[in-house]
Amino acid sequence: MPRQLQYRANSVIYFEGDATEKIFLLQEGNVKLMHVDIESGKDISEFLSRGEFFGVKSALGHYPREEDAIVARDSTVLAFSVSEFEELATKNAHLIIKMLKVFSNQMRRTHKQVASLMNSAESQNQKPEDGLYQLGKFYFKNKKYAYTLHIYTKYLTYYPDGAYVDAVRTDLNAVVSFIARYGDGLRAPKRDDDESAAHKDTTADDAVDEQQIEASSSGDASDAASRYNKAMSLISQKSYMPACQILKKLVDEGDSEFAPKSSFEIGRCFFLMGKYNECIKYYTQMLNKHPNHAFIGEALFFMGQSHEEAGEDMLAMDFYKKSSLIGIQKKDNAVYIKALRAFKRLRGVADE
Repeated sequence: MPRQLQYRANSVIYFEGDATEKIFLLQEGNVKLMHVDIESGKDISEFLSRGEFFGVKSALGHYPREEDAIVARDSTVLAFSVSEFEELATKNAHLIIKMLKVFSNQMRRTHKQVASLMNSAESQNQKPEDGLYQLGKFYFKNKKYAYTLHIYTKYLTYYPDGAYVDAVRTDLNAVVSFIARYGDGLRAPKRDDDESAAHKDTTADDAVDEQQIEASSSGDASDAASRYNKAMSLISQKSYMPACQILKKLVDEGDSEFAPKSSFEIGRCFFLMGKYNECIKYYTQMLNKHPNHAFIGEALFFMGQSHEEAGEDMLAMDFYKKSSLIGIQKKDNAVYIKALRAFKRLRGVADE
């Protein structure tokens, strides 16, 4: 017997990559399916009409979801198991015909996109090396940082003297930072004993406590962009306190582009160092001073992570929820999805 489910606006029915085997029918409301077009790399949104099924192909084929199913406004859906759907389909010939038409159109569209990509590669005499690099760039552009890291690592393995080595290494430096900021980020990075010991032995500056961040850093003033990039490089090397000193000076200088970025990164450094109370305190002060901060959604997310690491799950859920709402308001899909996933995980809601 199919189950009737109620979803509030901006909730998620399933994410791309989920391995659930439910088939859904939209009864009331509005649901949109979101995926990345394989040819253009652009985000595609498809709004469903009342009476439409979704999640059918992946459920019947027993493979992960190919898109995100997001509730645009309060909706009611029916959730079928595969066997329940098959029983319904055998009794309704028109349903089978409708599904075949939909699948046929989708397969034809996908075939055209793949053919277009292949023809484009052939027309440009693209080598395997070129294709691997372009694939990495595609994932990088679409913020699939784990995939980017995997592809670029393979590139350096197969083509250590390749034409794109310098570009790949440059992008990899950014990917390391972006994974820490935009990746799953649901748990704090864990260091084993060897890593912890190495971390303690890096430099004297690494032992500087929170109060020293408030002191002005010394050194020659260079342009803001290069100093910010230097700080990000230090973070990727786990040299958090030296990075914070650079970032603090950028904040004090008040550069319109790099001051907001730098203030956010200081709080993230506290989190990466495992200083969860300091992270919460810092971001609280930052948001009280700048309630419309450009990185408010991400700051709230790290505050949620800090509360979770401190064992305060209820407070963590509250901050994850706030972060997801900010993601919706600012149309920041990355913040919205990772915050909602964290909230859903803590709440213990099973995928339907």
